[in-house]
Amino acid sequence: MDKNKKIVSGLRGIIPSLHTPFLEDNSLDLNSLRKLVDHTIETGCSGMLVGAVAGETSSLSIDEKQEVMNCCVNHNNNRIPLIVGCSADNQKDRVALSQSAKEAGADWILCQAPSNLKGNDLLNCFNEIADAGPDNLMIQDLSWFDNGMDDDDILLLFNNIKNFKGFKIEVLNSGLKYSRILKSTNNQLHMSGGWAIMGMMEALNRGVHAFIPSTLEVLYNKIYQLFIHDNSEQARDLFSKILPVLSFTHQHIDIAIKFSKMLRVKEGIFETDFCRYPIKDFDKYQLEETNLHIEKILNLQNKYNQ
Repeated sequence: MDKNKKIVSGLRGIIPSLHTPFLEDNSLDLNSLRKLVDHTIETGCSGMLVGAVAGETSSLSIDEKQEVMNCCVNHNNNRIPLIVGCSADNQKDRVALSQSAKEAGADWILCQAPSNLKGNDLLNCFNEIADAGPDNLMIQDLSWFDNGMDDDDILLLFNNIKNFKGFKIEVLNSGLKYSRILKSTNNQLHMSGGWAIMGMMEALNRGVHAFIPSTLEVLYNKIYQLFIHDNSEQARDLFSKILPVLSFTHQHIDIAIKFSKMLRVKEGIFETDFCRYPIKDFDKYQLEETNLHIEKILNLQNKYNQ
């Protein structure tokens, strides 16, 4: 283990993964994006992630990814830590995005581990990314179908890449993996969860440091604050109030993104809820559920904003 590594102290709590707003003509809506950056800061979040799955990053060109990154970095203006997503289908683009993030002044980069690489090949991949990017590297362990990266590969990267300081787990059975990796790295690797937000209460009890959902910042921040101030029963009670929303949105990532953008419109942050292909508009039954859930969310948020 690298003796110089110390657990990152600043990134505790809620770090939303920002959606990418579009206008009806399919172009980037940077004015709405700036409003989202302000909203994220004003609601007390400890950081923000841009250019990740929630931001429909697979639909963005390299130029658009850089435009989104520059907009967020400049408007954030070092108010809270900012993580730039640098995942891509090929190593050339990963390295280029990492370099751009460093040049723009981003605090962190996040890169998904390529599923086709193991052992030293994976180490070489991330060494190149770490060398190109800023001082803080967060690796995303994402799999919709299995347990994701092998523990041995995670430790290989941790022990050999100085900048590897954060790990975002989004796999099946995330809870057990949180605990295993925290223990095997002596709690020296910053641990966060994203899509596994359904298990937030369990993750808090396991010692996970941060959570990377999208939307509901007011409520997630309140849950987190209640928990760390020893009001776990109240935290669990509030979490139970948003579980019906999570049950609906976690049917599929596309549903979560569409729902979140519709909520952003109602909050006055986004001009449109337009999503790029392959995300579809909701049918009448999904719209009915969405409208009911959004009304409840807005009422809850208004309660805790007072």
